[in-house]
Amino acid sequence: MSTQSVSPSSGIRWPQIISLLALDLAILISWIAYHEFQPKLLEQFKFTEFTLALAVLQALILVATPPIAGLAADRMIKKGGNRLPVVTIGINFVSMVFMVVAVTVLINPGGWIRFLFPVMVALWLVAMNIFHSPAISMVETFVPARKLPQVVAVFAILTNMMAAVEPVVVDLVNFFGGPLTFAVGGALVFTTGVLFVRSTKGSSLSAAQEAEQNARPAKSNFILVILLGLILGAATTFFFKVAPLLMDKQIVDFMPAGWKGNHMTALLIAVSAVLAYPLGLIASRFGAGRVALISGIVCAGLIGALYSLTGGAAFALYLVYPLAFAAASVSFLPLAFAALSRAQTVFGIGIFFSGIEIAAGVVDVWQAMPHP
Repeated sequence: MSTQSVSPSSGIRWPQIISLLALDLAILISWIAYHEFQPKLLEQFKFTEFTLALAVLQALILVATPPIAGLAADRMIKKGGNRLPVVTIGINFVSMVFMVVAVTVLINPGGWIRFLFPVMVALWLVAMNIFHSPAISMVETFVPARKLPQVVAVFAILTNMMAAVEPVVVDLVNFFGGPLTFAVGGALVFTTGVLFVRSTKGSSLSAAQEAEQNARPAKSNFILVILLGLILGAATTFFFKVAPLLMDKQIVDFMPAGWKGNHMTALLIAVSAVLAYPLGLIASRFGAGRVALISGIVCAGLIGALYSLTGGAAFALYLVYPLAFAAASVSFLPLAFAALSRAQTVFGIGIFFSGIEIAAGVVDVWQAMPHP
């Protein structure tokens, strides 16, 4: 292991973490572009009648792919390899699909050739999820266990800030148009993916991390892991997808003039990003388990109350929600790592991400359904 890549004060390998953050940023931008252009492209290729079917397919892919990719990565590790081949295959695959979609959108084919578009979309969804959980699971090899909440907080900051500035990103992708956006997206994923793979090649665990890995449980607690994913997924889906709609009905008189629920939600998501790092430090010091338990209970209580309250009471609870959500964001993933055996880490993290996607998939399918 190269000591040049390790911070002597913390034991955190920041070069590798930064490369993983760059890859995560490329994925987040690609997802924003996908969600923005999907309805427009369905209309362009005359597939609007399949909107519900695509929503169901998308939910199934997002739930099923991470555990399958994780199982493949764990088997490679067991055979004396590592999880990088799964990451590399996924990166190359998604970049290729991006480029094919860009060309397809550009030439706007008719006839039977247009049926390539939904096939490409399905392949893109699979590819985007093949390498994500194996890549994220590698964070444990760059960070001592006690520091995981601190580093996970940096990823939470990135995710929440991207969600907060999504309208700006949407304006940019609309300015560049579909073909160029998909081409740039493919190039971003490929470039950041190559940098990540190169930065992690030859990395090995320190003696302290090796001892931490050997102290992991002999048997994985998959029930806890899926439960953590479900709770964090419900908290995220409520914050990002449901709260904006509720706010338009509940607290319109308490928002600045001209604001809608999506504006208020963007502000609160940005607040949660600001709170993430100090809460990550707290979780690192006092334990992710305590922070996860408290934040999970508070998030559940707030969601339940916000479905029944209106006016000033609801507004006050919305102001508290970013604190509970940020605490959950920095503590749930480290707790999931701690519940997994060394031999099933990537599979278990895939299950964690699968659980996160369930609530979002349900909401997406419900929104795609025709309503009277």
